[in-house]
Amino acid sequence: MWTNFKEHWKTTLTGIVLALSVLLTTIGVFTPEQATEVQTQSGVIFTAIANIIGGISALILMFKAKDS
Repeated sequence: MWTNFKEHWKTTLTGIVLALSVLLTTIGVFTPEQATEVQTQSGVIFTAIANIIGGISALILMFKAKDS
């Protein structure tokens, strides 16, 4: 189950948020409009996190590299 998590973590977390928002809409905590907004914003947040991790990794690799 966790073998592809590194590659597919955004899809996994988006699916979890989707399932939770559907559950909360079903029991009446969210309206459908709120659930849609939560799903949209969570996708934006996960993309931002992926970009931040990529930037930090690039900086680390840039300073870790050795001149030949």
